[in-house]
Amino acid sequence: MTASRLWWFAAFFSLSATAQAQVTVRGERREIGQTTLAADEVRELPGAFGDAFRAVEVLPSVTPALSGFPYFFVRGAPPNNNGYFVDGVRVPLLFHVALGPSVIHPGLLERVDFYPGAPPARFGGVAGAVISGTTREPATEPRGEANLRLVDAGTLLEAPFADGTASALVAGRYGYPGPILSAISDVTLGYWDYQSRVAWRVGARDTLSVFAFGSHDLLAHEDPRTGRNVEDLVSDFHRVDLRYDRALDDGQIRLAATLGYDSQGADGTYLRDHSAAIRAHYEQQLGSAVRLRAGLDGSLDKYSVRHSEAIDPEVGGAPSNAEPPRTNLTAGASVDLILRPTRRVELVPGARVTVFDSAHARAAGDPSRVRDTVVAIDPRFSARTLLARGVAAVSSLGLAHQYPALRVGPLPAPVVTAPGFPDDGRKLQRVFQASQGLEVALPWELMVSGTGFLSRSSGLTDLTAPCEQIEPPMAEPGAGPRPEDPYYCPANSPVDGHAYGFELSIRRPLTESVSGLLSYTLSRSVRETHFLRLDGTTATETVPNDFDRTHLLNAVLAFDLGRNWRAGTRFVFYTGTPYSELVGNLPAPPYNSRRHPSFYRVDVRLEKRWRFGEGRSIAFVLEGQNVTLSKEANSLAMDCRGDMTPDGYTTQCEYGEVGPITLPSIGVEAFF
Repeated sequence: MTASRLWWFAAFFSLSATAQAQVTVRGERREIGQTTLAADEVRELPGAFGDAFRAVEVLPSVTPALSGFPYFFVRGAPPNNNGYFVDGVRVPLLFHVALGPSVIHPGLLERVDFYPGAPPARFGGVAGAVISGTTREPATEPRGEANLRLVDAGTLLEAPFADGTASALVAGRYGYPGPILSAISDVTLGYWDYQSRVAWRVGARDTLSVFAFGSHDLLAHEDPRTGRNVEDLVSDFHRVDLRYDRALDDGQIRLAATLGYDSQGADGTYLRDHSAAIRAHYEQQLGSAVRLRAGLDGSLDKYSVRHSEAIDPEVGGAPSNAEPPRTNLTAGASVDLILRPTRRVELVPGARVTVFDSAHARAAGDPSRVRDTVVAIDPRFSARTLLARGVAAVSSLGLAHQYPALRVGPLPAPVVTAPGFPDDGRKLQRVFQASQGLEVALPWELMVSGTGFLSRSSGLTDLTAPCEQIEPPMAEPGAGPRPEDPYYCPANSPVDGHAYGFELSIRRPLTESVSGLLSYTLSRSVRETHFLRLDGTTATETVPNDFDRTHLLNAVLAFDLGRNWRAGTRFVFYTGTPYSELVGNLPAPPYNSRRHPSFYRVDVRLEKRWRFGEGRSIAFVLEGQNVTLSKEANSLAMDCRGDMTPDGYTTQCEYGEVGPITLPSIGVEAFF
C-alpha cells in the first residue's frame, strides 16, 4: 500500500469507534509480571475507543510501528512474534484492517492480560509478548449493547434459557465505509466480525460451551490502467471452540478442542490454513502453600498457497521461502508450581516442553517429503517478595522458542506470513527474557512500578524488514527492474539481537473521579541487520533496530465533570527511529546512524451519559486520536522515482512523513 493510499484510508476510517464495555471484574490472583486491563476501566481511556485490546498501547515498552497502528514492538520483539489469545484460543490478528476496531466485541471481554516477557508456562510458541483476552462468564440475566456510528454498527445480546441452566450470546460488527470512501478516493474498505456462544451447566460443577467467532477484512484500490479493483489486503479467520470446564473443591479442569480456518493475502498470492487444536489444563491447591498447574496442548496447521494472475502489472514476484507450503504439528506440555513458603514470598518455578514438527513436499509435484523436528525446553521462574507494607520486589526470567516466520506474497503488497522451518535450516527463534522490578502502593489508590528488563534473541525473523528488488547489473537503458528479477529480503535471514531498558508506570484507576496513568520507557533494541550493497553483495552489521525508540511516554488524565459528563486527554511522545542515508534506493554506511525527528500527539474524549435504572443507559461519545494533526517521519514513508541517465535506468528514494493520521469518533451507544 502506498503512503498516499494509506493516508486516504486512515483519514476516512478515522470516523469510527466508540466505547462499548461495562464489566464487573472478579478478584483473581495476578500473575507475576502481568498487567491487567479491566474493560470498565478501559472505557475511560482517550484514544483507545473503549477497546481493551487496543488499550495495551499505553503500557510501558509497547512501541507502535506507526502512530495509530496497533502493531507493536515489545522489548525488542517484532509484531510477528507477539501471541494473541482469546480464552486460550490463538488468533492471527486482533484488529480490523490495521487502524480498525478489534475483531472481538468489547462487551464480550472481561479483561485483557498483558505479559511483556516470560509469560506463564501454559503459553507456548511465542518469542515475544503475550496479549490474552478473557471473556465474561455467561450471563444470569438478559443483557445487551448496541451502537451506531458513521461507518459501522455493532450489537451484543445475551440471555439465559432452560430455567437459567444455559445461556446464549450473539454479537457482531458490520462496517459500511465502502460507498462513502469510494466517492472520495480510489480505496475500497469493508469489514465485519461475529461472536456466538452457548453455554450449558450440565451439573453442579460442570459447564459445557461452544464459542464461535471470526472476522473479515478487505482493503483494495482501483487500478487506473485497468479499472479493476486490486486487493491490497484480504483477511479472514474463523474459530469454533468446544470447551468443558469442571470446578474442583479448590481448583479446576478444562478440556477444549478448536477448529480453525485462516485466509490472508493480496493481489496475486493468498495463504490458507486449516487448523485443529486441543488443550487441557489442570489446576489444584495441594496445601496451604502449594498450588499446582499443569497442561497439555497440541495443534495441526495445514497451509496452502494459491497464486493468481496479478491485476496490478507492477506487482512483482513472490519473495517466498514458504513454498511448497508447510504442514506443522506442534505439541507441548507445561507445569508450574505456585509456592508460598512464607507470607511475604511467592515463588513460581515452571517449565514447558514443546515439539515443533514441520513437513513439506520436496518440490511441486514431488510426492517425497522433507520433515524437520525440533524439541525445545523453556524454563520459567518468577518471584514476588513483600519488602515492606505496600512495597514488593518482582522478578521474572524465562526462555521461549517460536517457529521462524516465512514470507509469502508479492511486492509491494503487504506480506503474508506462515510459520515453519526454511529449507536451509532447523533453527527456532529463541529469546531469553529477564526483568527485575519494584511495586509500591501509595495513598489515593496510586500504584507505582519500576522495572528493568533484558532480552537476548537468536534466530530472529523480523517481517517488518523491507524487501528490495534487485536491478540487473547490466540493465539496458530504460529497462528498470522486472517482475521476474530476484528480491533481497533481510527478514528471510535470521539474525541475533538484544534489548534492554527501564520501565516506569504510575497508575490510578480510570473509573475514579480524578484518575490518570503515566508510563515511560527508556530502552535500546539492537540486532544484526543485513544490508544490500550497491555491488549486489550483502553486509551484516549490529545496529539499532529499525523501530528502536529511545524514549516512549504516555500520559493520561481523566475527570468526572458531574451531571454524568466525563472528559479525558492523553499525550503520546516518542523519539524517532533510526535510518540510513540512501544511495539510490539502497542504504549507505554507517548504517542506522541517523534518527528521524521525534513525534507527539494528543487524544481527547468527552462523554455524556443518560441513565435509566440499573444497568441501562444511553451515551453520546466524542473522541479523537491525534487531534493535533501531527505528522510522523518514518522509514515506511518512502517516495521513489525512476530516472533515465546516460548509464541506464536509476531509482532514487527519499524518506517522508506519514499522515496526519487522525481518528475522530462520534457515536451513540446504549446498554440495556
